[in-house]
Formats: sequence, C-alpha cells, structure tokens
Amino acid sequence: MNLKQYGISLAFLCMTFSGFSQNIIQGEVLDTLDHQPLVGALILVEPGGTGTVTDDNGHFEIKTASTDKYIVVRYLGYEEVRIGIGEDRSGINQVWMNRSSTALDEVIVSASPNSYKGNFKGSNFRISPIALKNINPLSTEEVLKTVPGVNIVGDMGLSNRPNISIRGSWGRRSKKVLLMEDGTPLAPAPYIAPGAYYNPVSDRITAMEVYKGADMLRYGPNNMYGAINYITALPPQKPELRVKLVGGERNYQTGLISYGGTWNNLGALVEGVYKSFDGFTDNSSVEVLNLNAKVFAKLSENQSLYFKVSSQHEDNQASLSSQTPFTFDSSPIQNPLDADQFTMRRYGVDIIHKWLPTDQLSFTSKVYASDFERDWWRQVTAKVKASEARNYLGEDIFNDRYQYLSGKTPGEEDYVIVGRVTNGLESTTDSRWTYTVAGIKETMSLNWDGFGSPQELEVSMNLHREIFKDRFLVANGSRWARHGATTKDLWYRLWSFNGFIRNQFNIGSWGVTPILRFEHVDMYRQDLMALAQNPDITGTDSGKEPNIYNQLLPGLTLDYQIGDGELYGSIYQGMIAPSKVFGFLVEQDGIVTNPLAGQDINIAPELSWNKELGWRGSFLKDRVDGQVTWFDITTRNFYAGGRNEIFEELGKINVRGVELAFGADLLRVNQHEFRLSGNVNFMKSSVLEGRLMDKDLFAQVIHSSATRQEYLDKVNANRSAFDIYASDGSNGEVLLTQNVIELSDFDQISKSVIHFGEDAGEQGEAPYTPRWNANMGLNYYWNDLSAGISGNYVSEQYTEFHNFTHESADGAIGQLPAFLTFDFFLNYHFKVRNIERLTVFVNGKNMTNSIYRASRLNRATSGVFGGGFRQIIFGVDVKI
Repeated sequence: MNLKQYGISLAFLCMTFSGFSQNIIQGEVLDTLDHQPLVGALILVEPGGTGTVTDDNGHFEIKTASTDKYIVVRYLGYEEVRIGIGEDRSGINQVWMNRSSTALDEVIVSASPNSYKGNFKGSNFRISPIALKNINPLSTEEVLKTVPGVNIVGDMGLSNRPNISIRGSWGRRSKKVLLMEDGTPLAPAPYIAPGAYYNPVSDRITAMEVYKGADMLRYGPNNMYGAINYITALPPQKPELRVKLVGGERNYQTGLISYGGTWNNLGALVEGVYKSFDGFTDNSSVEVLNLNAKVFAKLSENQSLYFKVSSQHEDNQASLSSQTPFTFDSSPIQNPLDADQFTMRRYGVDIIHKWLPTDQLSFTSKVYASDFERDWWRQVTAKVKASEARNYLGEDIFNDRYQYLSGKTPGEEDYVIVGRVTNGLESTTDSRWTYTVAGIKETMSLNWDGFGSPQELEVSMNLHREIFKDRFLVANGSRWARHGATTKDLWYRLWSFNGFIRNQFNIGSWGVTPILRFEHVDMYRQDLMALAQNPDITGTDSGKEPNIYNQLLPGLTLDYQIGDGELYGSIYQGMIAPSKVFGFLVEQDGIVTNPLAGQDINIAPELSWNKELGWRGSFLKDRVDGQVTWFDITTRNFYAGGRNEIFEELGKINVRGVELAFGADLLRVNQHEFRLSGNVNFMKSSVLEGRLMDKDLFAQVIHSSATRQEYLDKVNANRSAFDIYASDGSNGEVLLTQNVIELSDFDQISKSVIHFGEDAGEQGEAPYTPRWNANMGLNYYWNDLSAGISGNYVSEQYTEFHNFTHESADGAIGQLPAFLTFDFFLNYHFKVRNIERLTVFVNGKNMTNSIYRASRLNRATSGVFGGGFRQIIFGVDVKI
C-alpha cells in the first residue's frame, strides 16, 4: 500500500501496549491543505467496529484488539482514509486528510490555532471553535471584539442588532460591514437596507472569519471595509444528541438541543436554540427562538448537495432611547420606557449543488432566499429638566416609573429622557419593515497548469432580488397601543447582476492574484401614500423613482512564501451600495440634494481605494504564530456618516493603521500548556474633503455650557471653515457673517455646516475610530481542564464629526472615555460511560463591573448607552 496517495505522513500512529491482546492507538487528524486539526473526525477500527471522534485539537485515542486490521478515518467533506494497523507502527502520530473534490469551502469547520485562513488572499482573521467554546459568548459582538481592526459600538441587550465597525467604518447596525452566514449575506436587504436587524444567536456559531483583503471582492455588495462570515456546524460524523444548558445573572437562560449524524454519504442535523435574558438595564428583556436544519449529501463521486433551512423569532424590549449624563451617573440601569417592543421573524433557505464534470473543473450553484418582518413600537420621548420631571409627568406616572429621581438634587444642566406626555397621556409609534430577498449564484472553478505550478481560475455570476416595504405608524393616547395611523408607506425594489473573475497565478514562491468585480444595479422607490392622494396616476408603475448604475471594482494581491510565513500586499477598489438613506438623491455641481420633478437620480456608490502590506505565519517550530498588517483606506463619494450627519458636498475620508495578532505557546510540560494570544490595533482617521451638515446639533441636542464654549472655540479658531445660520424670526434662516461668534449668539444658531479639507484648514476624525484597541488573553490547559483570563482595552473615541470632547446635557454628543474590561473562563471535561462528552463551565464577563459610556448610538434620540455590566454564567454541554 502506498500511504502517500492517502495524504498520510510516513508516521501514523503512536502505540502503547496494554497486555497482550489490546493496543491503545493515539493520533492527530489534520487537513492536508492548511494543516488545520479536524474536530469530530470519526475514527473506526475494523473489523472490531470500535469507534471514537477527535477532540477539539484533532486528537484521538482508541483501543484495538489483536484481530483488528484497519483504522478508518472519516470526516464530512473529506476523502476517507484507511490504514492497515500492521503495516507500520513506528513513531507515527499524524493523519493527513484531503478535502473531497465535492467539499464546500464555505462550510468547512476546523480548529486551527492559527489566527488566519491560509487560502484567503490578503488580511483576514479567524476565530476557531476552541476559542468560541472557551468564551461561551452572550452575543457574537463579544467574540468579534477580539479581532484586530474591529470596534464594537455598544448597545443594549444581547446585541441582536450588532453594531460592528471594521477599520473605521460607521458602526451603527453594521451598515457598512458585510455580514454573512455560511457565505450568504444575512442582512434583511444587503443593498437597499443593509442594517443588521437580524443576527444569528451565538450559541449555534461554530467558527467566525473576518475578511479584509482584496479577496473581499469575491463578496458584495458592501466590501469596502470588511466582511464577517459566521460558520455554523456541519452534521457530526456519528449520530449524536447534544444538549447545552446555560444559566446566569439577570435571569439569563439558554437551551440548545440538536441531533444529527452521518450515514454513509448523507449527513443531517436539526437544531433548536431558546434564549432569554432580563437585560442589563430595566425594561430591556429579550426572548429568542432559533430553529434550523441542514443536510449535506455526497450524491456521487463528482456531485454534492447542501441544504439549510432556518427561522428566528424575537420579542425584545428594545429602545432607541437611553440615558442622559445625569441619569447615567445616578443609576446606569434605569430605563423607564417599559412599552418599547421589538418583534421580528425571519425565515431563510440555502441550497448549494456542486458538480465536477472533470477532475479540474467544478460548478457550484447556490440558491438562497429569506423573508424578514419586524415591528418596532417605541414610546415618543421628550427631554425635560430633571428638576421639572415630576411636574411634567404628573404624580401617577412619576411614582410608577421615575421614583429613582426622588431625593436627587439636580443642577440647572441636568436633564432626563421621559415618555412625552400630552393632556396626561403618553403615545407610541411603530416602524414596520418587511423584506423579501432571493438570488441564484453560479461559480466556476478551473484548475490548470502553467509556469511550472498549478493555477486556479474562478468566475462567478449572481442574480439578486430585493423587495422592501417601509411603513411608519403613529398611535396617540396610550404607550401600550399596537395599532395606529399610517404616516409613511414607501416601497423599494431592486435587482442586481453582479459577479467577478479571479485567477490565482503561482510562480515559484510568488503568488499573483488579480480580481475584477462587476455590479449592475437597477432599483426604484415609490411613495405609496403620496400616490394615493393623486387622482391622476395611471397605473401601479406611477411615481417610480429609478436609480440604475454600473460599477467596476478591480483588485490585485501579491504574496511571497518565506520560511513558515507569507508576505503579502494588496490594492483594490471597494464599494458601499447606495441604500435607502442616500440612493435616491441627485448630485449637481458638487452638491447633493433631493431630485426635482423629472430630474434623473445620479448618486453614485461610495468608493474607496484599499491598500495593505503584511506578513502572516509562524516561527520557533510553530510555537509562535500571528500576522501584522499595515492598511490605508481612502473613501470618496462619502455621504452618510453618523446618524443625521450628512455630507451635502460629498466627503473624502482616510483611515490608516496597523493591526497585529499573535499567539504563543509559552509552556508545554507534562500535559500542562500555557498559551498567550492577543491583538493590538492602531488607527488614525482624517476627513480630507467635504461639507458636512449636522441636522441634530442645533435642532435637538441640548447643549451644556461646556459644549457651547467648545463649539464657539472651534468656530472662532477657524471661522472660514464654518457656515453658521441663525433664525430670522420668520421660519427662515440668515447666514451669520461676523468674524467672531459670541456666546450671546449661540441660542439663535439654527444650523452649522463644516467645510473639511486643506483649503478650509479643518480635518476632523471619523466617529467611533479609537486610536487604540487591544485584547490579550492567557489560557491554561491540563488534561480535561482549561481556564483563561483576558482583558480588552479601547481608547478614547469621538462620536460625531464635530469631534466634541465635552458632553452635552442630554448625552447626545461628546467623546467616550477609554475603558478596560476583564473576562475569565473555566471548563472541565468529564469522562462518563456512554456519554461522548460532558463539559461543565463557568464564564465571567466584565468582572470589575466598571460601567462605562459605550456609545451615543442614536445621538439626540438616545443619549448614553452603558457597557461593562458584570455577568456570570454557568452551564453544562452534553454530547451523547
């Protein structure tokens, strides 16, 4: 037998003898392509039939009888390996498995300790199954904060609407980050409405990958800053029932149950997750139910089929409003808005078929669809002076939900956010969104020989469709009302034809990978309420506002293999698709406005040139691994910044920095192992060009004396960079022309416009782009015990383009102070007869309970959101 043809190293099994009739065989199962350990690979002995699976590190141990002749190793998506036990027993300890030609790379899961995916060209970061199991995250954001270049904009609850910033992108609802699940975009409408109002529960995520290099152009539409791919579990190799139960403070409860297995060439898995939590603040509870099922089948030697269906239902007391500085400092857990309610449901399906007509050529066909609906009922709010709250609310409302203000001695600049009261009654509104998305994607891959090495050509085409209905309802008379009058009814439709062509040239130690992406988008909007008032409409097509555009996105990556590492550099043009926020505007003479009657919409996508240089690899015999990357992103056509901050004259923004990630085995002695891992990120942002108008700064923000003075100092230090408008007393505005703006002028200001650029002498920083992010962890492993402690640091960060350092009286603006948090974990694996694996664990989040200002996510609407609340959870994970 030629062992090489099975991808097996010359050494296979390390054996110790127990008596004369049994042997204990130990080994490690690895992926031949990227040397990643394979978790859950099935190990069988024949003809005895004894079986086991590899652990989290790809290791296994199995007993064999003297009559056993073969070891068989199986893993879904890989070629089976069969080794004769009696052939070679000397110093052998590794099994190398080749991926099946019908395997789907999007859903392969392994436990590599490396912090990157080797076959992705350019910078990327991966979070392994081991790391996820150690963290036992409450939400996916908790994991992503360990990735260099990622900043989390803090929100409330379990972050089912994640706010992720990558390399300086605007983080609210992750609108400028492409989120995917098993390679499929998961935003309700990736082009028209890319906000992440759906996010899979972290309990069913097996691994995560964050992409940032030029290979981002394989994905779209929003590929400017980065993409995140959540990878869910494949069916296990042998039939397995899994139950995971978790409990914790604030009535935190999670239950996961799944059953699946692989029978011959068919693998299947069904899974359900129920999660509930009272929340970190009052009236912020959440309840989530997620159900999903998947099948992976090898139909023949050259065909495979993958099918997944999922649903998620959520009922959440989510609020857009939070706290003022006064209430946050008094009691950061207070939230009196008890009638806010967010409900959603989402159904999704993915079908992937792979066919290889020849050994070198493959076609992968994907059909995907999702249906999403949400209602978000929110109390109408008002900001009142804390000293006047009792009088404004009335005794009944004050005594019901605002008793925590009793006994306080508020100052003149202390405010509180309350439910707005009119004639003794509160009211509510509803934002009701419905989305339908479907698409089909065809990808061809051709392996060919040239330049003395194997080469790979990849061509992909995608037809994508979106429908979005945006309605707004108002209910007066009760905060509990769940029906109201419709005040907005917009209908959006879009179809896109997009694709890419990519070739990976390998020439000795060099790799050259050019890629070209193409986007054709045809979308329109209709205002159904306005059309209903027009008796002259002639059909259902009346009133369509179309926007049709084409965009080419080129990219190039160079890489060079050196030792056990790789040097790489890439440049590519990224894109943020025009969404409902700015997709139906007109740019004329450099100014962006709403279109006039009959005027063609011509707004272009936000575009960027992304450059990076880096190294990734390992040294000291793989005891140290990591990656370091310098990046530079210059964005143009920039329109939508922070909430209600818009560039009337399109902006140009630069973000550059250095990312470092590393892992090091500090000690390996007698099964004791200490491993240090971490990441450090430095970023610097500059607004290079543009004219910005902040719609909230003088319309809704309640300024403190400190922000008043800070604004005047900014204006008077660079008067030519600011256009200041004041009310003329007749619902109009007048431009203030005096060289010095006095404090007495402040209350008359109605609008402020900043001119950015070298000529204007003003170059601010982008919001939520801290100079420093760092995460460090030290883990200890010994036999079945694992434990670890980690710290996360985020430096000061601005929250708006005016770059206010001081905080307004309502908390809408102002710099966020730096913060530092600490977490720990402790896991123990029990060996119990007839149970494949039983793990008990405890995790502590934010152990110092140092509550900090996490964001001003919704600015004038919300105020301050807190973070850093301590949470301890414990649980058990059983596999039978």
